[in-house]
Amino acid sequence: MLAIAVAGCALASVAPAQDATLLVTVLDERTGEAVAGLPAERFSVFDGDIQLRVVSVAEPRGPLDLLMLVDTSMVGEAVRPIAEALIEELGENEAMAIVAFDEGAELLQDFTSEKPYLRKALDRGRYGNLPRVHDGLYAAIDGGFEASGNRKAVVLLSAGAVARGRTSEAEVLEIARAKRATVYSVFARNDDRTLLRRLALKTGGASFSARRLKLRPRELAGRVMEAVRSPYELGVTGVLAFGDRVSAKVSSLPAGKERLTASALPVE
Repeated sequence: MLAIAVAGCALASVAPAQDATLLVTVLDERTGEAVAGLPAERFSVFDGDIQLRVVSVAEPRGPLDLLMLVDTSMVGEAVRPIAEALIEELGENEAMAIVAFDEGAELLQDFTSEKPYLRKALDRGRYGNLPRVHDGLYAAIDGGFEASGNRKAVVLLSAGAVARGRTSEAEVLEIARAKRATVYSVFARNDDRTLLRRLALKTGGASFSARRLKLRPRELAGRVMEAVRSPYELGVTGVLAFGDRVSAKVSSLPAGKERLTASALPVE
């Protein structure tokens, strides 16, 4: 059996033997390829030393509302080609909104499936100031999905640098859990790779290092969208109180897939 570490986040105590849901993405970070189609018996979930029973695995594939959070700080132009490629990868039953962030967050385009509107919205971004990622993420997740009844995901496009803001990581994780929003981080440079990767892993998403993968923007965008479209919902029972040591194991993986990364977001 192969152990796969799953990042989690603190969840308030619940009554004994309650059910809970984890949003999970499984990814090969070396190639940026998502892994779908794993059955329930492949997963084991733990909260510290306590094993939780996996009672169901679902793969939600309905309409998707994707919020693209684009770095427009003084170094943000590095992600513009990836943003353009992600727009082109938008598929049927999918809508995208675009929010620009630097020292604040600005809605450039509300949810639409019309690619010409999304392309024009990118042109309205103005580059400058500091990249306050936590502030931008919190604002985007908190206000960006108010009218959404579909599955929610955020693609965070960062040049790779993170400036200190007013919002903590814990606050971002809390709002992601409340909104059931997974975060997929894509970064051009590795300046703050650990933080950007952690934000994705703790929210049930995945992270992509453009420098490490060395893919053309359209190919990278395709793999990001493949991951966004391939989440799991694990139903578990036996929950006493989710802590910050949530982990999982996946067994009997195919040859060449022994170094996968899995993430998890406990949701209410």
